Order: sequence, then C-alpha cells, then structure tokens
Amino acid sequence: MGVDDLRRYLAASGAPGGGKDAEQIVDRVLQDRNRTPRFGRPALTIDDFRHLLFSEEAQPANPAPPGHNSYLTGNQLSSDCSDLPIIKALQLGVRVIELDIWPNSSKDDIDVLHGRNGDDLLYGGKSSEDGDENKTCKHKAPEYKHLITTIKAGKPKGAIVDALNSDPEKVRRLSLSEQELAKVAASHGPNIVRFTHRNLLRIYPKGTRFDSSNYNPFLGWVHGAQMVAFNMQGYGRALWLMHGFYKANGGCGYVKKPEFLMQTCPDGKVFDPKADLPVKATLKVKVYMGDGWQKDFEQTHFDTYSPPDFYTKVGIAGVPSDSVMMKTKAVEDSWVPVWEEEFVFPLTVPEIAVLRVEVHEQDVSDDDFGGQTALPVMELRPGIRAVPLFDQKGLKFRNVKLLMGFEFV
Repeated sequence: MGVDDLRRYLAASGAPGGGKDAEQIVDRVLQDRNRTPRFGRPALTIDDFRHLLFSEEAQPANPAPPGHNSYLTGNQLSSDCSDLPIIKALQLGVRVIELDIWPNSSKDDIDVLHGRNGDDLLYGGKSSEDGDENKTCKHKAPEYKHLITTIKAGKPKGAIVDALNSDPEKVRRLSLSEQELAKVAASHGPNIVRFTHRNLLRIYPKGTRFDSSNYNPFLGWVHGAQMVAFNMQGYGRALWLMHGFYKANGGCGYVKKPEFLMQTCPDGKVFDPKADLPVKATLKVKVYMGDGWQKDFEQTHFDTYSPPDFYTKVGIAGVPSDSVMMKTKAVEDSWVPVWEEEFVFPLTVPEIAVLRVEVHEQDVSDDDFGGQTALPVMELRPGIRAVPLFDQKGLKFRNVKLLMGFEFV
C-alpha cells in the first residue's frame, strides 16, 4: 500500500484531515517497525497496515467517579480497612472519597473505622515518628478553616419529595440511597432534576450490598446527581459503566453536566428522563474483527480441544429510551474472529450516552468472558478505530483489541 492508497483509504473511512497526513503516517509506521523504504518509495505491507489499524493512534476516544467506603479491600462485612484501595480509586479517577471517622479514647485524635459493620482500623492515633509532622499540622489547621466552605448536608427527615422543594436562597446537599432515588424518580423525576440545578445530590449503594456490588449509575446521572457513589473495590457491569462514563474530559475524574440538565424552559418545565424526545443523533457502529486473545490467554482457557467461538455484544447505556443491547453472530473456532457486522443506534440524549462493548466465548453451558469496554459516545472519533478491551476488574489487557468503525449520521 503506497502513500496514495493510504490517503484514499483514510478519506473513505472518515479520518480527520481526509488523509492529508498519509505520507507522515507511512513514515511513522515504517520507523516504528524498523523498516526502510524499498527503491526509495515508502509503502506499507499487509503486516504494516495491520500494525497501523491496531496502533495507539487509532484509539476510539481522545485520550472519575465518587467512591463509597473507599477504604475497604473487599466486601462490606469481613474485608479489611486499608489505604491501598483509596490509592487505587484515586488512580482510577475517583474525586470524592468516603471515610468513616470516629473519635478515639484520647479525644485528641481520630480513628477511621467501618463503624456499622465492623471495627477494622485504617488510621488511628499518633506515633512517635509523626511528632514533628503533627506539630506542623496543628499550625496549619487554622488556615483550612478559612479555605474550606461547607454545604449543609443530610438525609431527608420527612417525605423525600418535600426535601426536594428546597429554599431557593440556600444551597444544600441531599443523600439518598439507590432505593430511595428509584422510588421517588418513578413519579417525581423532574423534581429531582430541578433540585440538582443549584443543590448537590449524592446517591449511595443500598445497605444490603454486602458483597460490594453496585447499581446502575445512570439512575443518578439522568436525574442530574453530582455524586453517584460506588463501591470501587467491587467489579461488574455497573462499574464498567462508571469507568466508561469518566473516560470523558481526558479521564481527569470530572465530567461537566450537560446544559439540558441545568436549564428551565420558559414554561417552567425541566428535563424529564422518561419523556419521549426526538432523535438528536444516530451512531453507526461496525464491528470488523478482534485479535490478541491468543497472546493474553492460555490456549485451553476457553475450550480445551478447539479454538474459541467469540461473539460481541454492542449497546448503549443512557436514558431509558436510548438503552439497548445487540450482538453479533458467533464466529466458530477462531482466535482472530471476523464479524463485519453493523449496528445503528438512534440517540435522543447522546450527551450522556455510553457505548457498551462486551466479548464472550459461546459455550454449551455458561459463556466465557473475553473482554469489555465502555466509551462516552460524544467523545468517539469517527473512522476505523482499534478499541482496547479490559478484564472484569477494569484492567486493560495487554493485547486484546477490537477493530471497530464509528460514524455519526
């Protein structure tokens, strides 16, 4: 493939610039692969072109969420308290950390304990090695009294609907469990949205999630909740959505609330997540092929006596009318499956939609997991992209990727 061939391909696939940088791309690929042009004319072999398709510059999006009981290493009942989960959560983009702080017997210091379910200690007391540092902290404390402004917070004492009708002259923070939110959202969704126009709403997992599982975060996001607290030490589809949503804005851990969740119409109405809205954008997704499993998995991981039978699930998470899941056919006995299937997603609220992708290996009993990712729809780059997949805990595989095409119409 010569420079002109690559330029035509880039233009046809919707690449930014229409392929004007084709010559530079060819030179870069050859340099990466330590190859020199033959007969003075740079060109790509089939292997070179495949390297380009699966390269880092073909990533799908232009390259973090609050935590709940962030200091626990596992479940809510028997796991240990540690600072390591907090470090991990911050590295994943979490920007709000929950700590249970209790006064200790000395009355001069604090312990960080999981008070309701156990008495594991994360932090407590002072040590002799901390003497100088603690003296310094005592002198710094008065400064923070002037730097930190608190917003009155709490749980509703009466009916939740009454708590949503806040004083327009005051700003407050309201905390609701996922169950409380679901109940009030069923009949008073716009009231919740209106409350979040100038107040903070925090949602947290219900108390019976002893296994540190999570709920669908879109329950909070579509109603304007600013803090959707999660058990970051758990894992599963809900956490995959959380990871995907916060890949937006460069993965810094903050995502700006869309304008429609902040606006009041002239007639006094606000956004209603359940309303029938017109289609604002249509996303076409094409799943071409996948590769990398043979390098990241044992030969017998999926099937003992034959290559795996992979299929891909593709869908949208967002407002109820946009949420859907579809899947390709299963390609039998192949470590490098080729699907060549296209899916079309009409979107009424693309601003908060997340593209869901999962790969599974078809089995007689339970299908095996082969990778997943979630991507903010509004940050997808049109064209053919190499999409890295992640394991069930959200860690990126070294080699597993899907070749996918994205187009907005």
